[in-house]
Amino acid sequence: MKFIRNYNNNAALVVDDHHVEWVVIGKGIGFGKKTGDLVDASKITQRFKSENTANIDNLGEYDKSIIDVTSDIVNDVESFLKVKFNDYQYLILADHINFAYERAKEHIEFTDRAVNWEVKKLFPKEYQAALRSIKIIDKDLKIKFAKDELVFLTYHFVNLENEKESLQDTIQVSKIIADIINIIQISYHKTLDDESFSYSRLVSHLRYFLIKKIKSNKPAGEQLDPSLLKLMIAKYPQENQTVQKISTFLRNTKGWALSSNDQMYLILHVWRVTHREN
Repeated sequence: MKFIRNYNNNAALVVDDHHVEWVVIGKGIGFGKKTGDLVDASKITQRFKSENTANIDNLGEYDKSIIDVTSDIVNDVESFLKVKFNDYQYLILADHINFAYERAKEHIEFTDRAVNWEVKKLFPKEYQAALRSIKIIDKDLKIKFAKDELVFLTYHFVNLENEKESLQDTIQVSKIIADIINIIQISYHKTLDDESFSYSRLVSHLRYFLIKKIKSNKPAGEQLDPSLLKLMIAKYPQENQTVQKISTFLRNTKGWALSSNDQMYLILHVWRVTHREN
């Protein structure tokens, strides 16, 4: 690859042997380089095709430490969560860290303890990854980020599993899931065990179910035999009553109707999460 220009010492525009332009990230990748110089490939930690110019051009506005800390966080999160950042997710994270860094310097904080608690319970693995990231930020940037950054970083890491899911979708879904869990807890007059496997399965099911509702305008696919739902209702009447409350909540707040399939699977999940596991 040959050097074209710097964004800063740690980000540069280069061109490969096939005349394709890339933005490459790496410590000192562009330091002292002139147009046409060869770039040391061993220093490259991240590369993007220079098609998404709107996001890539922002790299030149960041302090070089922002790119360093973003790369350190990406490496740690990919290892910890066994995921992979795509180009867009990397650039969005860098942009968020840069914005949060500017806020931290001005001591601006928007903390919602209730949301922090909900996110910690709904997405424990991603929340732990966010805690690790905050430690990296404290170490690398020598600045304390506001506690609300734990929530936003968690949302970013939840999104890694679904490239089509936006941060706004994740925030909306998290709030709806918290409301549905509250409906279940009130219906059963009990606090659910948020460390149980059934709780984790319920959250995962609700997340994918809700994202599908948000993203899809298509009619429901093939439905199961209606008699199956009748059997489930007969066998689990209390769980069905709870699902009907959830159905009413979603219809009144979002205008969403639950299909027979949706109801059946929710009845099963409600039963599992409200019964003590062996």
